[in-house]
Amino acid sequence: MIKIKKKLIGILIGILIIIPVLSVTAEEKIQAPMMFLWNPLDQNITIVDFSYNPNNVTVPVGTKVIWTNNGPSEHTVTSDTSVFNSGTIAVGHKWNFTFNVAGSYPYHCAFHSNMHGIVIVTGGGNLPPNKPTIDGPSSGKINTILNYTAVTTDPEGDNIQYFFDWGDGTNTGWLPLVTSGTIEHQSHSWSTKGTYSISVKARDTSLAESPVATLSVKMPIDLSYSFYSGHMIFQWLFNKLIQIFPLLRDFIHA
Repeated sequence: MIKIKKKLIGILIGILIIIPVLSVTAEEKIQAPMMFLWNPLDQNITIVDFSYNPNNVTVPVGTKVIWTNNGPSEHTVTSDTSVFNSGTIAVGHKWNFTFNVAGSYPYHCAFHSNMHGIVIVTGGGNLPPNKPTIDGPSSGKINTILNYTAVTTDPEGDNIQYFFDWGDGTNTGWLPLVTSGTIEHQSHSWSTKGTYSISVKARDTSLAESPVATLSVKMPIDLSYSFYSGHMIFQWLFNKLIQIFPLLRDFIHA
């Protein structure tokens, strides 16, 4: 009888020892899936010294881009084309966005106008050229030729062609193909006063078109023409006054 009791006591002690071990093992198994796993498609960008570093990245479709604010001020990651907006990123905080569609995604900081970046996403088919940059005067005189340039690049390095619309019902049509990054020079004049919007776009050899860039151009009133017109009106009124008031004519010629 005593032997049986000793065996039962030994069994109970063994159970008491095993239970905590099983409990710890079970807890570890439950917590294991919570461990952070690094994704090779993650792309990190640091915000520091009022700039994005790097400010130009090329990633494949499906990449999660993570912005970390290590600077002294609050910032945002705001898409130029309203695709994404981080809102305010506090100092020491992060924000991320997963790019599932190929394309070019320029962005900026809503608080600091000098902060710009771009994410180029490749894969999933052909990418269109980036949005062109237009350069040239924003005002001029009617019937005077003004010179303009446009430039852009294609993410895959394809040849591109430009299209200028002058905003007055005329355009260049699709110009001949040039290599990616080539500066296109064009000239135009407007025959009537007003404000015109020049628009320029580009397309690659697969006919994929870029976003449209615009530039406002103002054709003010020709001052010499206005002065001449005003002088003629004044002369006409003066002659009428002389006809109506003969004494005025005698006074002038006295």
